[in-house]
Amino acid sequence: MRSHDIITAVPLSFDEAGGLDLEGSRRILEYVATSGVQGALVLGTTGEFPALSIEERNAVARLSVEVLVGLRVIVHVGAASRFEVSQLISGARDAGAKEIAVLTPYYLPASPDEVYDFFRGVVSEAEGLDVYVYMFEARTGIPVDADLIVRLAELPGVIGVKVSGESLDLISSFRERLPEDFRIYTGADGDFARAGQAGADGVISGVASAFAVPFVAMRDALLAEDALRITTLQTDIDEVVGAVDGSPARMRAVHRLAGRPVGGKRMPIPDPDAEVLARLERAVPRFH
Repeated sequence: MRSHDIITAVPLSFDEAGGLDLEGSRRILEYVATSGVQGALVLGTTGEFPALSIEERNAVARLSVEVLVGLRVIVHVGAASRFEVSQLISGARDAGAKEIAVLTPYYLPASPDEVYDFFRGVVSEAEGLDVYVYMFEARTGIPVDADLIVRLAELPGVIGVKVSGESLDLISSFRERLPEDFRIYTGADGDFARAGQAGADGVISGVASAFAVPFVAMRDALLAEDALRITTLQTDIDEVVGAVDGSPARMRAVHRLAGRPVGGKRMPIPDPDAEVLARLERAVPRFH
């Protein structure tokens, strides 16, 4: 049976001038810590990592390990260059993290052999840490097919993959060729219930950082193999996934509606309009 893990992709808080708000970010992490999920991925796409400095990212890594005691903390250390990745690996290690995720190289094209060589160097530097390959072709322009993920899975220390922006069919093709203990997580929040059938071990969910309740309930139903409950809860998950629509700004709005002073944003993400805010406000009492 799959573990059906819920790993929360955590948004961050920024002040009105765009500065990193560590206190607001702490409040978000404190919600995650008590929400019933199995862990968190910090400094990923939901955390707006491209807009953060190395020093800011390392500060968030330290804060996350400090707050999320008892949960798995996967620190994303991907960047456009190995020079930056090296500093972020060091920061994650110093923070006390045990697991890291590494996005494929991005912006400039890279062949499968170049991606493999990149990760071979990364895992050497990350010795002693568990490494997840983070693939998101829609954002990076770099595809990872089944042949490449099989090669990467053979590198020492690589224990799993986060698959973002892809269908469950691709996850199934990965599972057919990967060891059973190799962890596969989907980034598609709405596919949480179906992902296990495709061979995924769970979801890395930004929506669960704001609305954990239906995801935790769905995990319980999946572990109990309660088909009727699974069907009912899918309606709830569809509602919160639609309301948040993958937006860190909407996730922060939920925390603000719940009474947390979580601040603003740094990247040019649209703020929720009045209609969306009303929808989020209706959802908070039920799902937050």
